[in-house]
Amino acid sequence: MSDIMSEPKKSLLEVLDPKGALIVGLVGGVLCLGTLGFIILGTLVLQGKVSVGSSKEGLATTATNQNPTQAQPQPAAAQNQTPPPANIPKTAKPKVELFVMAYCPYGLQMEKAFVPALDLLKDKADMSVKFVNYAMHGKKEVDENTRQYCIEKEQPSKYSSYLKCYFGAGQNNGEEANYKSCLTAVGVNESSLNSCVSGADKQFGISAKYNDQASWLSGRYPQYLIHDSENTKYGVQGSPTLVINGVQAQVARTPEAIKEAICAGFINPPSECSQPLNNNSFQAGFGLAQAGAAGGAANPGCGT
Repeated sequence: MSDIMSEPKKSLLEVLDPKGALIVGLVGGVLCLGTLGFIILGTLVLQGKVSVGSSKEGLATTATNQNPTQAQPQPAAAQNQTPPPANIPKTAKPKVELFVMAYCPYGLQMEKAFVPALDLLKDKADMSVKFVNYAMHGKKEVDENTRQYCIEKEQPSKYSSYLKCYFGAGQNNGEEANYKSCLTAVGVNESSLNSCVSGADKQFGISAKYNDQASWLSGRYPQYLIHDSENTKYGVQGSPTLVINGVQAQVARTPEAIKEAICAGFINPPSECSQPLNNNSFQAGFGLAQAGAAGGAANPGCGT
């Protein structure tokens, strides 16, 4: 008994056979290296030198010394971009025609998006606002259509400014827009304007058609024939209708989407086409409030 108690204790390595000692050594080495690796990684994370995030492929690390521009969010115009229609023919100078009714809420929505593209590309493309060949919103619309037609035709430098004012003018008692204040604000020559309106009325039989209810479309809507031939040529049915190089183009109602559609009609797009515009849509009707990101090309309109 005393011999057993006096026997010296053996270490773990002495107890193990050579094979067991090798296994224990390998496991211990792996554990030590793993622990050391986690310590180093944790130190780098705490110092902000490495960020850890998830991806579809598993855990990924991203060094913070990347090009900082790569981490910046894209502009709204790029985030919400809708591709331009594929059916637009290409020409050296695209012809762009937007057909509206002056009091159609959805025509106003489209015009508010159209004007920034007009301001940007008016010297590069042949751009104009035209009118659907019938009116759905009474005498005030017939009169405003003609008023805008004459400003665009004879005082084009005032046209864009007038439209911007008109969009925000609102309506007096829900009836007629406060166009008179806009004529004054943008410096329209009212004598010339009145002369043009009178001449257009006679040339296109505007008042005569309005007063002849037997000629009204479906017995409800007076004909408005200033751009009747274009309406017939392009198959325009209602407001708004955008035509680029002779074909109807379905686009989201944002300045950027309209610009991109027009630029798709150039054989050689000008440098202006690389300039991003606002890619938010506007609320329908009068007022300049934005309605948020582009929702697509399927939008309501005014028509029979």
